[in-house]
Amino acid sequence: MHGIRKRFNQQLHDSHDPKSRKVVKEYLAKLGIIVKDNPNKKGVDLISDDGELKIELEHRPPWVGEEFPYSEVNILERKKYLAEGKIQYIILSRDFSRLGIITGDVIKKYIIDENLHHNPNKNVWKDEYVYKVPTSAFTWVKV
Repeated sequence: MHGIRKRFNQQLHDSHDPKSRKVVKEYLAKLGIIVKDNPNKKGVDLISDDGELKIELEHRPPWVGEEFPYSEVNILERKKYLAEGKIQYIILSRDFSRLGIITGDVIKKYIIDENLHHNPNKNVWKDEYVYKVPTSAFTWVKV
């Protein structure tokens, strides 16, 4: 039950990605964790110098305010690689003041075919599927 993948949208990427990277790099640096842009443009967004820490980012403009507005976080089926290795998936609120963080070892139990759902919205094609992950699986942080 795998859907069609939406084509990459450079304009959408350019309007969200640079600020997301900057905010997360600065937040992690305050914790003593240094990450850089991944030179592999097809890979995860950020990596540590030793390559041990890998981070995938996603800006969520519908998330306004303190609390994430839904009971579940939808993760696109094409991002099933999040369950592999030492990857952290970080979502950011509209104003970049809040983060939701989940590690690959936690997300792994949700990245299964039985948890694929059809959930179209303006940025998800009608035939693209998502994994549903409860918000309780994430760690929520104020930046």
